[in-house]
Amino acid sequence: MRETIAILSFSRIARDQRVLRQCDLVAKMGHNPKVIGYAAPGETIGHDFASWPLPSPTLGHRIGTLVRQLPAHMGKAAAMAGFWSSPRYRWALNQLKKARPRLVIANDWPALVVAARWKAECGGRIHYDSHEFATLEFDERAWWRVVYKPFVSHLEKAVIGAADSVSTISPGLAQELQRHYNLSTLPVVIRSIPNRYALPVASETRWPLRLLFHGQILPGRGLENLIDSIPLWRSAHRLIIRGDGNPAYLEELRQRAANVSTNDQVIFEPAVAPEEVIPSAARTADVGVFFTPLQTVQHQFTLPNKLFEYIGAGLAIAVSPGSDLKRIVLEHGIGVVSGDVGPEAIGATINELTPEAVDGFRLRAREASQILCWEQERERLRSCIEALLTRSDA
Repeated sequence: MRETIAILSFSRIARDQRVLRQCDLVAKMGHNPKVIGYAAPGETIGHDFASWPLPSPTLGHRIGTLVRQLPAHMGKAAAMAGFWSSPRYRWALNQLKKARPRLVIANDWPALVVAARWKAECGGRIHYDSHEFATLEFDERAWWRVVYKPFVSHLEKAVIGAADSVSTISPGLAQELQRHYNLSTLPVVIRSIPNRYALPVASETRWPLRLLFHGQILPGRGLENLIDSIPLWRSAHRLIIRGDGNPAYLEELRQRAANVSTNDQVIFEPAVAPEEVIPSAARTADVGVFFTPLQTVQHQFTLPNKLFEYIGAGLAIAVSPGSDLKRIVLEHGIGVVSGDVGPEAIGATINELTPEAVDGFRLRAREASQILCWEQERERLRSCIEALLTRSDA
């Protein structure tokens, strides 16, 4: 039976590959995806899409966020009142009511709060897909701990019981979510893995190497220590930093790179279109890098899109020793893992790479890309959806 399934995410849907893959799976299963989330002007996604304008980080927006979230120190009721004072969340609830879905796939905690109220008022089922460990996501930042953490902690705890099933991105995060919320069932692990890409014939590894970091350029992703490791490299490898970010932060990174490297050793490039992420990585790089800091549980268990995009592009991998990152790299024999996340350890890890080693890592990455692909991973989400739609009380 053809059902309406709502996919709700307070993200820029056209750039959110995990959410777009959910939409495509729902359509392939013969159901009607109703997508609700943010969009830049004129953006479409090929599905029925109700969009709210993409928020901009203006001073007014930040002040409004502070006013809504800071009262959460007074308790759950204040956090909930602050949440529902935002017009975007009230709009999303109305969109769910109009769509009348049988099931809502709620991506991350704000979507779960909206979906929980919809369920209480209208009935239906919720699958909660937690992309992060929300209560510790930026726990290394003092401002975040003071303003944001009490807000999300109250809200996620209040509504997670409304979810009929839960998934997340890595085994470590699944275990932490179950422990933190005393969930009766371990969340399903659905990793952020791209569609299988038909790789061209393998080329020889170039030397010096071309190292690639791609994705959003944000503080807390280890880019400072990666750049600071460059003087320790024994070969004049090139580092490509590809993605969009705050202009002021990008300029800080450019200045940092200029201080430690030659003019052309670090190359900054804008983000490419989602469909070009893997092809451009395959064309332009030999090694994908991600030396994320490990201050929080969130960092320890992260399994980001970029890891699987690097694998899908047939690149060797160099990463920090987060437990789930390390497990993937060592299990498939596709790269090297640093001892820690300081510049010295990163430099030593880069120096482990030889042309012969990188050739072997790239060959095994190509083999792994045929297994670590969405065509395999999506079956876990399919099972969750089918189980909720066929429950006798759904």
